Amino acid sequence: MPEQITDPFARIADYYDGLVRKYGHDPRACDYGRVESQKIKFRVLSEVLPLGNLSLLDVGCGFADFATFLGEHSPGVRYSGIDLCSAMVDEAQRNHPNLDLRMANIFDAAFDRTFDVVTANGIFYLLGDQAWPMMQQLIERMYDLATKAVAFNSLSAWATDQEASEFYADPLRVVEFCRRLTPRVVLRHDYHSRDFTVYLYKTDRS
Repeated sequence: MPEQITDPFARIADYYDGLVRKYGHDPRACDYGRVESQKIKFRVLSEVLPLGNLSLLDVGCGFADFATFLGEHSPGVRYSGIDLCSAMVDEAQRNHPNLDLRMANIFDAAFDRTFDVVTANGIFYLLGDQAWPMMQQLIERMYDLATKAVAFNSLSAWATDQEASEFYADPLRVVEFCRRLTPRVVLRHDYHSRDFTVYLYKTDRS
C-alpha cells in the first residue's frame, strides 16, 4: 500500500465511526444532508451498465445501502462491499448477513477474484492535502479489479458553494487521467450541481 495514504484513511475511518455513534444507521452518518441525494447518486452509479446478474464491488460501501437499492432496481446483481469504517460494516453485516462485506483498506485487501463492475460513492472528498494523487491511485486500483466497468463520483470543482475542508476534483482533469486507462470514458455532470460521476469501460458497453 502506498505509504502516504495510511494516515488519511485512518482519519477517515475515525470520522465516520463518530458519525455512526451520533446518528446510527442514517444517511447523515454517510455525510448526506438528504435521503434524496443518496438515492440520486445511487441511481447514477447504477446506470453504468445493466447490472442484473453481474458481480459488483462497492468501494466505501458504508451500511451497504447501495445493495438495498440494487436489490430493488437490478435483480440478480452479486454485491460485495468494502469499507474502512468498522461501525458501518458491522451494521451492514447485521442487515445483510448473506452479502460479502469486509472492513479493510482497498489497497490492503486481497481478493481471490475480479468483479464485473467496481463502484465508489463519495470516497474522495476527505482525502486531504494529497487528495489528487490518492484519487488517481484509487481509480487505478478499482480499474484493476474490474473486468467490464468502473463508476465513481466526486465533488466537483465546478461547484460554486465549496467548503474549505473538502476536496473538489476538476472533472476534466479526472477524465484526462481516466483516458490513460481506457479511451471508453463517460462524464456525467447532469444530476447535481456539486457532484459528477465518471464511467470507465474496459469493453464495449453491452
